[in-house]
Amino acid sequence: MMPKADNSIIIAPAALTDMKRIAEIAELSFSDPWSERLFTDAFENIYTRIFLAKNDSGDITGYIVLSKTGDDINVDDIAVASKHRRMGIGKCLLEWSLHEYPEKDFLLEVRESNCPAIALYESMGFKQVGFRKRYYRNPDEGAVLMTREKHHE
Repeated sequence: MMPKADNSIIIAPAALTDMKRIAEIAELSFSDPWSERLFTDAFENIYTRIFLAKNDSGDITGYIVLSKTGDDINVDDIAVASKHRRMGIGKCLLEWSLHEYPEKDFLLEVRESNCPAIALYESMGFKQVGFRKRYYRNPDEGAVLMTREKHHE
């Protein structure tokens, strides 16, 4: 049995059969989402791990895609199904990931207009360290680069 992130959420590794549901969550979450093929490619990459948040009914409520880049862990993608938002699931996925890789620094990019996500990341010790112009499409928008060092308390 996988550890529970809180009383009702279980964090577990994704299976290949989960890629369709993950892609559906992404499609409803982002204006320029990853395709099912991109999730499948990430799943098959030895440097990438995909974890799911599941509720007590076994429904996939969110996901996080992590990849090893050098000595760091990159948060490549994270989303929560719309009807499960504002319940702390995204925070649970992030906290679980940080505890799973305590010896690693974490890196991520986030749309500059995604203030709720930036606030969440900052509340978890991530710092803004840079900016990439026109990083995202649909619409064209810059990315805030953030990092959380492994020695964060």
